[in-house]
Amino acid sequence: MTTLITGLTGQDGGYLAEQLIAAGEHVIGLVHPHDPLPANVVALQPHGALTLVACELADPAAFRHVLKETAPTRVYHLAAQSVPLQCERDPLGSRNINVVSCEVLVEWLRREQHGGRVLLASSAAVFGHEATAPQSEQTPSNPDSEYGRQKQTVRQLASAAREEGLFVACAIPFNHESERRSEDFVFAKVCNSVARIALGQQLGLRLGSLMPRRDWGYAPEYAQAMAWMLEVPTPLELVLGTGESHSVEELARAACAVAELDFSAVVASDMAIVVEHAHGIPELRADPALAWKELGWEAHTKFAALVERLVNAALEQDRVG
Repeated sequence: MTTLITGLTGQDGGYLAEQLIAAGEHVIGLVHPHDPLPANVVALQPHGALTLVACELADPAAFRHVLKETAPTRVYHLAAQSVPLQCERDPLGSRNINVVSCEVLVEWLRREQHGGRVLLASSAAVFGHEATAPQSEQTPSNPDSEYGRQKQTVRQLASAAREEGLFVACAIPFNHESERRSEDFVFAKVCNSVARIALGQQLGLRLGSLMPRRDWGYAPEYAQAMAWMLEVPTPLELVLGTGESHSVEELARAACAVAELDFSAVVASDMAIVVEHAHGIPELRADPALAWKELGWEAHTKFAALVERLVNAALEQDRVG
């Protein structure tokens, strides 16, 4: 069995690679030709269980060539332009990465790798403003952002492939965070900023609206679910989340409490940021019942523990740095 992971240098790809290698698998990891390797990927290389392949995923011909040369029997396609604002600013460029690469992968599976298994990653962004919480696999999709529309196309592509009889699973993960998350995402921005404020390295924290509610979980647990999705007999579409939602204000207050800061003294809502993030969905909250039924999977790290973990990790890192 040969396993290929795209997006190896990203949060999810890195955790998944670590888990598969720990289980004894050899992994081929796709990396961008010019991106530096993060420390967690460098740490995996001496063990001989990881092969790196450079590929510009936005180039369909290059991706086809990698698939042909490596001939993986399992592909976890996790690479994406996952920053919604970047998708709004460059819809065609992001579509090449988020959608066209998925089309290339499914076509390759159809024509050349009979019996292969693929996991495509969609997103909770497929649920728009009108969706009632919680959201499950049965909740109607109504994306109202470019990123959400692209991820809905991925979801539809996976569904059509399954109808053909191809093994194309589709994960719909809700927000999942870790120490490796970039500050393009509000959870990391809040936890890291609060740590810097506590250490005297930053004066305050400006956020957009404090009202949106999100279902935040711990990324390594979601990577485990994705790994299991290619181990079951039937390809599935599964919502992954904790089943809880918390507001941005709750996040900021909880982070300040961990760092022993006065929320009202250091956090401000900035209308300019509110306008820039106008596509924010009021509430995203998963109904992960099917993931438990089909995989026996559930998210164990809930909100309070996650905030504490990431603020303390940021405090330690900034002290050392």
